Amino acid sequence: MNGGQTNILVVDDDPGIQEILRIVLEKQGYRVHIAEDGEKAIDRFLEVEPDLVISDISMPKGDGFNVAILIRSKEGEGRKTPILMVSAFYDDQGNRENAERCGADAFLSKPFTQRQLLDAVEELLGR
Repeated sequence: MNGGQTNILVVDDDPGIQEILRIVLEKQGYRVHIAEDGEKAIDRFLEVEPDLVISDISMPKGDGFNVAILIRSKEGEGRKTPILMVSAFYDDQGNRENAERCGADAFLSKPFTQRQLLDAVEELLGR
């Protein structure tokens, strides 16, 4: 469905973070789709079939952990979409472990630099 362009689904309830991620990722040539809560994330995931999901942990209507679990349950045979979980929570180690248990492939603590984000994205996309 992506027509040759890499689709990234950004799931975050903060409009400022959504816009920053959109600008940074689009500047690199990615097509960015936004979901502002956990509930909309699953609908957008099924609609867009993204190549990568970047999800905040703390959101209304389903946190990032639930988003990762639901994405894993909705994926087709042989498909595993990389999930990058991001969080501003203090307990980084606990969140990293929970993110991994829920199916996330990588974790970034907010605030992160543009380079850290792009390095994580490129690694998850195998570039």
